[in-house]
Amino acid sequence: MGNCSSRTGLLPAWYVLKAQSKREHLAAAAIRSRTDLEVFCPRITFFKQTQRGRVRFTEALFPGYLFVLCDINGHFRHLISMEGIRGVIRYGEEFPVVPETFIEELKKELPAERREVVEEFFSDGKEVVIAEGPLMNIKAIVSGYFPAHQRINLLLEFLGRQVAMDLPANTVIAAKPEPKSFLRKSPG
Repeated sequence: MGNCSSRTGLLPAWYVLKAQSKREHLAAAAIRSRTDLEVFCPRITFFKQTQRGRVRFTEALFPGYLFVLCDINGHFRHLISMEGIRGVIRYGEEFPVVPETFIEELKKELPAERREVVEEFFSDGKEVVIAEGPLMNIKAIVSGYFPAHQRINLLLEFLGRQVAMDLPANTVIAAKPEPKSFLRKSPG
């Protein structure tokens, strides 16, 4: 991937596309499905306290933008006709090139475009909190994790007994550890 056919003979470079806000990943998927171009749309996952409790959100790192590797002159018309794409960043008639080193550094520092699940977070015996659904805010213990299916097995106390449950991995978050006391007992 990354090699682009070129009508103008220019080498491919990274360019910034404007996308519909909150739909950047869908625009990137549309480009991938209809072309052989390399697309980079970094997303981050974070937690925010809401009225429903602590909720996990995944959003574009650069809201409203994504990167594509191509010969922009040869692909301009096709790219701007893609679902979710609003245009290409340019100054007058010039399309600024994003340095490849910048893209490579971002790729090293950020998780992949899809939500990455950190496997050690889901190791057996770890305490988690269910973050959505009817059991939201209930603590549970991890009893198994299946990364290929993004599923997690949990054990939780329910009506005085331990119950096994299988949920999508993205519906749980790490339980906050109990605060430790740093107060010393006075001698005496």
